[in-house]
Amino acid sequence: MGLLQTRLVSSALQMPWVVKLLKLIVPPLDKFLLRLSRGWVNTAMQSVVLLEVTGAKSGKRRTVATLCMPDGKDIILVGSNWGQEKHPAWVFNLRAHPEAKVTYRGYRGPVHALELQGDERETMWRRLLAFNPPYGNYQASTSRQLPVIRLRRGSPTMTS
Repeated sequence: MGLLQTRLVSSALQMPWVVKLLKLIVPPLDKFLLRLSRGWVNTAMQSVVLLEVTGAKSGKRRTVATLCMPDGKDIILVGSNWGQEKHPAWVFNLRAHPEAKVTYRGYRGPVHALELQGDERETMWRRLLAFNPPYGNYQASTSRQLPVIRLRRGSPTMTS
């Protein structure tokens, strides 16, 4: 059982003050640890990717650490934004510029983002809930549908 699947963590993640505190501490610490370890170590020892995207409006490179789920060589992301009413900025950035870079478990390189829709999204959503149950709490706390994004290694012109 992963740390995020424990009753204690699940209960804590439903407390607004805990989420607020975690949002301040975890992302910058994860960015540091993931860079240092080439994507192997993060604060919760969960599946976390260091994602480098191009800003949708600014065109500047932005780097974020976010939870993910491995799917073969692909990486699956959920735009949960801790259950807030707005998508995280990286979702808008990937929609505008689907070419990105990741650092994840020893891999550092390009990825191409594809937002999942319809039945493919629903099938993946069920897998995501089994992998990381707090996603259900985040979905329940917002009126928006949480985006599910597949990151495929390489670019659309490269073969796998």
